[in-house]
Amino acid sequence: MAVESDEVAAKEMQRSAAEQALQISHARSAAVRYRFIARGSEGSSPPLARLLRGSGGRGGATRLKLYLSMLWLARNEDRPVFQYPALTWALLLGYGDGAAGVRRVQEALRWLDREAFVELRRRQGATSAVHLLSDAGVGSPYTAPGIAIKTANRAQREDHLYVQIPAGLWTNGWISELSGAAIAMFMVLLHERRGDSKQVWISPRIGRELYDLSDETRRKGLTELADHRLIKVSKRPLHQGLFEDPLRTRHVYDLTPDILGQLDPDDPPSNSPAGSSPYGQPADPFAGPESEWQSRVRDL
Repeated sequence: MAVESDEVAAKEMQRSAAEQALQISHARSAAVRYRFIARGSEGSSPPLARLLRGSGGRGGATRLKLYLSMLWLARNEDRPVFQYPALTWALLLGYGDGAAGVRRVQEALRWLDREAFVELRRRQGATSAVHLLSDAGVGSPYTAPGIAIKTANRAQREDHLYVQIPAGLWTNGWISELSGAAIAMFMVLLHERRGDSKQVWISPRIGRELYDLSDETRRKGLTELADHRLIKVSKRPLHQGLFEDPLRTRHVYDLTPDILGQLDPDDPPSNSPAGSSPYGQPADPFAGPESEWQSRVRDL
């Protein structure tokens, strides 16, 4: 019972912190550059994959959530500096007010500093100043993509294209509900859509080559998003040529970008049977007999 009480308290503190952050930043979304999510022309591992892997374990999720939170608060700002104590970040991420959550944030900050995602400037007798660095992962000072793209020439414009993650990731509590893999795949789907309302398909090869994410991360993230009704999963015939196998299919995904602000992880879907999706699909797209489940996983 004590554990459940602590979890409830942590959720309440998280949402309170998120509402205060929204009032301070007035940011309805976080702008995340394409270059953060996918490989650029140089072919190196994108920052998203680097953050998730890092030194392994759950630290990757903490690093990703913390850095995205900074991008949210830095919306439309150049060279932002944060002087919040680690406890403030821990509350925003849903870790509660205990020492364990503070340590997780401190470890994440040190890693981000070593890998040039932020620059920590320690101040005697005060909280360290966190200078946000580029989400392209190149170690240069951060510039807001929405501002930079207005003054960029045609050759530079590609560097500042971005997706928008709704503030609902924080204000509705999804930041503490979703794993690092699920948040990563949400961003991958946003990147694949490129602002268009279209179904997308992410093959294992694309997951590895473009995003440098493992098959396990891709499957875990997509399954979790479907379980939470944040994406719609459907099957599409796979056309391979004149002698194609009519039974071969692939999974495609529908995503409503502002779904994080529409759904609450603690509330059942309205006007729908328990466990069903607002898209009209089962909450678990891979439910069914084992043989069918296995064949669907192969088609992912």
